[in-house]
Amino acid sequence: MPRASWNGFLRLSLVSCPVSLVPATTEAKRIRFNQLNSETGNRVQQQLIDSKTGAVVERDHLVKGYEYDRGRYVIVSDDELKALQIESSKIIDLDRFVDRDEVDPVYLDTPYYVYPDGELAAQTFRVIGQAMVRKNKVGLGKVTISSRERQVLVEPRGIGLVMSTIRGADEVRPAEFGPPATGDIDEDMVAIAVSIIERRSGDFDPNSFRDQYQDALRALVAEKTKGQVVAPRQVAEPPKVINLMDALKRSLAKEEEPPAAKAAARPSRRTPSAADRRQRALLLPVSGGSKKKEAETASVPAAPRRRKAQG
Repeated sequence: MPRASWNGFLRLSLVSCPVSLVPATTEAKRIRFNQLNSETGNRVQQQLIDSKTGAVVERDHLVKGYEYDRGRYVIVSDDELKALQIESSKIIDLDRFVDRDEVDPVYLDTPYYVYPDGELAAQTFRVIGQAMVRKNKVGLGKVTISSRERQVLVEPRGIGLVMSTIRGADEVRPAEFGPPATGDIDEDMVAIAVSIIERRSGDFDPNSFRDQYQDALRALVAEKTKGQVVAPRQVAEPPKVINLMDALKRSLAKEEEPPAAKAAARPSRRTPSAADRRQRALLLPVSGGSKKKEAETASVPAAPRRRKAQG
């Protein structure tokens, strides 16, 4: 289990239990680049420079300061920050419960797993979670993390709880979709779109998504480490929709094709070599010139036959 980023108590009225918060997300597998000197290829280091004297400042000489007037600072020590405790620094008090649908997803920020801290906390932890399940409610409270108090949403997740920090009202921009469209919407078009959605409906599976850009980055790095020339990737833009009804009908016909026909319609791919099989998901299709020529040839109408001259 990852290291807890916060330890404290979860409280419901006069009942509380010790809990720990662990980040529910990670970016450890993302491709990250270092900054190098283009002339030497060496990694560069950043230095902290005194803005007045130009001298290099060591990190153990750094202190925190707040500029209360131009060029004038008040220094706050780490010990003073640790002593600055408010209730939400140690206690997540569930002071209000709402329906989950009432919370707009745009306000949800960082998720954390909430774990009971010790065997004695497990029973209280389970009782609070089960009570929310039976009432179909989620709890709202506050917590102080990283020198900032945040409103949070706590909800049941299986036998555990998940807490999400909530953005403040001043952090969310209002939607600017413009005035509603005038005129009646074509119900036939909507019905076709509904049919397409029904055919594409299924269960949510986060494992089905793969970050193809990160895959392309890994392929780029792998090719460059082998000294290979990297060909630029090309992505064709979708054609403009001139006739919406015609596009919807063609889309519906495509969705109604049997799986075998869809597979046959896909362009055949070459059998990957041993090196390719290690990064099968990284092989993105690149539009070639041969298909373009075939399409152009197919679009040219046949010349009309000449009639024989009658003598």
